[in-house]
Amino acid sequence: MHITKQQEPLSFSFDVEGTKQTYPVQELSEQFVSWNIGQRTAMLRRMLARIEGAEQPQHHGGGGFGAHLPVVVTNNPKGSLFSANIATKGTGFVAKEEYLDYYLEKFQVIREQTDIKEDAPEDVRTQAIRTRINAILEFYEDTEKIDLRCLAGLEIWPGHTSKNFEMDPRVSLHFLGMPAHGQSMRYNQFQVNCIWEKVAPGDKRFEFGVALRQLTMGHVGRSFVPGHIPVEQTPIKGTYPNGWTLWAIETIDKGIDALHE
Repeated sequence: MHITKQQEPLSFSFDVEGTKQTYPVQELSEQFVSWNIGQRTAMLRRMLARIEGAEQPQHHGGGGFGAHLPVVVTNNPKGSLFSANIATKGTGFVAKEEYLDYYLEKFQVIREQTDIKEDAPEDVRTQAIRTRINAILEFYEDTEKIDLRCLAGLEIWPGHTSKNFEMDPRVSLHFLGMPAHGQSMRYNQFQVNCIWEKVAPGDKRFEFGVALRQLTMGHVGRSFVPGHIPVEQTPIKGTYPNGWTLWAIETIDKGIDALHE
């Protein structure tokens, strides 16, 4: 499919069933950003508390995974038995263009400094974990440096979703998660309708995604993010073929407020 990307203001245009459609990019809603990044930072702070042996605050089940693993809905080819394909994809944020070099250098230095041997003393290992978590936390807490018009990811588990991205870039994400400790009880749900853009190796947005993910890999990274399967054990066999940016077109709040706390 031929897609035209226009700048200032950013929009995407392409044919949909014979009619040209234009999709202007919008910033993600303040409510979504506050919830999603709040979930991520709360989870990172719980990780820090765990390695410090500190007591962790109670929370309403806001574990952060719902913020990172949305349901991804793509359009199947014509003639398919069902029109929609559904999968779960790890999805995060990316720095603004003017800050990509800063984070690429920072993440590389930190990864090299914390690339310790597996049999390193416990205090050295703990400091390496602490340094990596704080680096990720710094990124998510400084929203002025984040491009809040989009979400991003890396191709790790290619399948029907990846094929559908190429055929029809219209993608809907569904996020579900509970509030963090201290927030009003609410069943948070957000639908984010997006336009997919492929990001090739060499693009600084791609390199940013790889660099950030590498902080959670290896024996140091997996000690605080054990769910990340080593890339060598995935279908891509250790080499990310591409990444992607999901540009926000609209954010729909579908949350439900609890009747009582």
